[in-house]
Amino acid sequence: MLTQFLADKSAEMAPHFQPAFLQRPQTNFQFIFDSGDPFYLEVDGASFKFTPGEIEQPTITLYIKDHATCWNLLDGSLDGMNAFMDGSYRADGNIVLSQLILYLFRSLEPVLNYEIQD
Repeated sequence: MLTQFLADKSAEMAPHFQPAFLQRPQTNFQFIFDSGDPFYLEVDGASFKFTPGEIEQPTITLYIKDHATCWNLLDGSLDGMNAFMDGSYRADGNIVLSQLILYLFRSLEPVLNYEIQD
């Protein structure tokens, strides 16, 4: 069931995907939820894929209240700072990426680009 849901969400978000935004050849975002099954997002060059489960070595792990909060963060309908401040969202790993992912699927607003160096 989660597999089909993630495929549907991928199709919905694909037109808004900004492939060069992360300025990295590959990034793996792990999503862990207080309620709901985990999944991860692989961004590889000009493509992305949501996959159920956990990836062995994520670039960053995002801990999010629930799936609805996650999708609202990704599509921009929920402000990341507000979600962070109310405890609905936190990250372990490359913290800069935790902010950049919030703009990865937003194509309707102006975007600032920064070069990220590990």
